[in-house]
Amino acid sequence: MYNIAVFVHNFSVEYADLVIQGIYRFFADKKNVRVFFTQTETPHIADEMYDYQYWASAEYLKSEVIDEIIIVSNTYCLYKSQDELQEILKPYSSKKIVSIGMKFDNPAIHYTTAKCDEVYDKIVEHLKTEHNCTKISFFSANKIPSQEGAERYQAFQKALKKHGLEFHEEWVLNGAFTKSSALTELKDRYHKKEDVPYEAIICANDLMGMAVLDYFAGLGIKVPSEMKVFGFDNTSHSILSVPSLATVDQSIEEQGYAAAELGYKLLQNDGKKEFELTQTVNTDLKIIYRRSCGCEDLIEQKKRDVFKAATSHYDELRRISNLFDVMKGTASLSDFAESFEAIVDKSGFTKLVVFVLREPVSVLRKDDFVLPDEARLLLHIDIPKRIARYYEDSEFINIKKSLFDKEKSAEESGCFVFQPVFLGTLQYGYLLCKAERTDFGMNSLLLKVITSVIVQAYDYTKTIKQKLLLENMNKELKEKNIDLNISSKTDELTRLLNRRGFMEYGQKLIFFSEEINTDGVVFFADLDGLKSINDRFGHEYGDKAIKAVAEVLRTAFRKMDIIGRLSGDEFGIIASGMDIAFLDKLREKVDKMCLDVSEAYEFPFKLSLSLGAARFTVQSKDLNELLMLADQDLYEQKKIHHERLKI
Repeated sequence: MYNIAVFVHNFSVEYADLVIQGIYRFFADKKNVRVFFTQTETPHIADEMYDYQYWASAEYLKSEVIDEIIIVSNTYCLYKSQDELQEILKPYSSKKIVSIGMKFDNPAIHYTTAKCDEVYDKIVEHLKTEHNCTKISFFSANKIPSQEGAERYQAFQKALKKHGLEFHEEWVLNGAFTKSSALTELKDRYHKKEDVPYEAIICANDLMGMAVLDYFAGLGIKVPSEMKVFGFDNTSHSILSVPSLATVDQSIEEQGYAAAELGYKLLQNDGKKEFELTQTVNTDLKIIYRRSCGCEDLIEQKKRDVFKAATSHYDELRRISNLFDVMKGTASLSDFAESFEAIVDKSGFTKLVVFVLREPVSVLRKDDFVLPDEARLLLHIDIPKRIARYYEDSEFINIKKSLFDKEKSAEESGCFVFQPVFLGTLQYGYLLCKAERTDFGMNSLLLKVITSVIVQAYDYTKTIKQKLLLENMNKELKEKNIDLNISSKTDELTRLLNRRGFMEYGQKLIFFSEEINTDGVVFFADLDGLKSINDRFGHEYGDKAIKAVAEVLRTAFRKMDIIGRLSGDEFGIIASGMDIAFLDKLREKVDKMCLDVSEAYEFPFKLSLSLGAARFTVQSKDLNELLMLADQDLYEQKKIHHERLKI
């Protein structure tokens, strides 16, 4: 079984989507190949909030199990120079490498490309002979180090020279293959119609051609009567624009197919000296004449394309909406596994395998992702085989040697999406997902939803597991409390732990929380005005107030929390797993319960309890120190508490 990783900068770009459609089509019927389509972005990229996290995929796929890398190299040119990209590819030098669109100064890297000299020759000839255009400009991609962009610019200059037309360097506009970069350039160059000195403009891609159509319309330049415009790529934008954009169909999907075919031959003939492969595979380019160059526009075909695009758009919106509805009921990983069959109908994913790291890894934008050594199988879902398993525990595998648990994850051929599982700055692991639908931009969006649910279900499941462990420990502690000398560990008046018991079992709970990677809160509580109660109503009421406080604390806190009476009117509580952000609501809850107890027992005073708190962590875990910090907080809280309750 060959394992091939396909690196693409971003799935949500039409060019990339078409390329990987061709790769998918070639490998769809191959029984000895497993292909992982991988959206990588680039390291530390500033786009979006957390998209830089996708680069972790490239680190995972350095694994020894990967035999070949097919990289859609021209999707990276906006972010990396050729030299930088070649440096990024160095760790994969032991594997076969096929580049789509970019030729590297390395004979070990094979490539496919589309030669554009002939097609630019025909476009210039068409503009000159059919439309009498002799003043022709070019919108380049010279703002970025794109080999593909440079080739188109050079081909344009050759075509002008061949047809006896003058090249004006001052007419050349510089963009970056994006509509936004083109609009910025146009706004800087031209402020009125008269500023534009030429009759036609050839753009290095459709997005920049679209910018020209929009901006020139704003200047009052009529296309095609006053200006002829050509693009390059034949994307859906060119079909749907008004006027429709003349362009070049460079057979993007066929380039992907050709690259896949080349990559497959490299693997099959590895080590056979008698077999030689040419490094370059060329695909044919075809000019599409449309309204923007003054040629006939096929209105009926355009209408059909618009209708098809609109229908597809709303179908995909329904898919996303339905997926959200199905996943609302998912809480734990078991729930997720059980509901995945319903998710398949909404997402188009029939198989899903998820691996998790020993612990989530925090990765900030400025950080390099350091690949952990191990991961374990968490979820294995295969709808055709009726497998839907969540693994609470499984053996760890060495990621650098393999990405799969071969016993539980069947080695099967096919095309998969590979991506890291992350939420925010935390990396949890990675997934392999078999996509039956080949709209990879939509697949990327749907996987964002699915991975978000997986992470939340994972964290929820882990929390529940920790809670059960803590409850069992609490039960064990209570049993030990009975087995040992009860009077030595229990407060006689409240039946809570006394100071000795609280300090012993409380410290154990903090250490245990550290083992399961959980923080928590230590509370220092104080009954307000006990001396006043004793002086005014007698010590009998003082004891009743202390017992009432114990009742409030038992009810306000969880069964797994440890509660103790430290002295006459002072109490301690240890709440593992509690978020300190919850404190304000907890204090309000305790205030209300104190009032309810006061009314229930018909106290001639209002019971009141103040709470100080300190957070315990791996770095701060000494119970004595934590109680001192909580006591200091209590002093400040008493002022606030007494002011609020008018004590």
